[in-house]
Amino acid sequence: MVQLIETPRLNLRPFSTSDQEHLFLLYSNPEVMGIRKIGVQTKESSDVQLQIILEHWSRKGFGLWAVFSRETSEFMGECGLRELSPGTDEIELSYGLIPSFWGIGYASEAAIAVIEYGFMHLGLNEIFGVVNGENETSLHVLKKLGFKFEHMISEEDGTIARSILAQDQWINARDGGSRGH
Repeated sequence: MVQLIETPRLNLRPFSTSDQEHLFLLYSNPEVMGIRKIGVQTKESSDVQLQIILEHWSRKGFGLWAVFSRETSEFMGECGLRELSPGTDEIELSYGLIPSFWGIGYASEAAIAVIEYGFMHLGLNEIFGVVNGENETSLHVLKKLGFKFEHMISEEDGTIARSILAQDQWINARDGGSRGH
């Protein structure tokens, strides 16, 4: 069954074939995609990415959710869980919001809901955070969520920071009330 997620300010739903324009709005934005692994996308490459997202949902039963404002129903971006690389058991948290929604806590709010879903509904033991090593904002979000830095990975176009969040750490922090949600 397709999982819809509600938070106090957000509605998250799986992407669908009707989301081509939504995804292109996000994936063509140089402020967003300039700091993400796949870079700025054309309409055609954005459509290919949507097919990859839909295929992941079909194959795994989870994936990236489209994020919308509960108040205005406006598309805000994406947040979800996906294979770190095809065929692996390692699952990463992925998120990206349109810049007008940055700095207001929406990414953290969506990520908390998605992490909770991954641990409590999917039974994941760990979730990885893999971000551009120069993306200070995403590194801060991951740290705030409880991810522990593992190591840097050198790639030809920069460095990637890899972090991990274990289910038991998440549950202990949640039950201890140290995370504000």
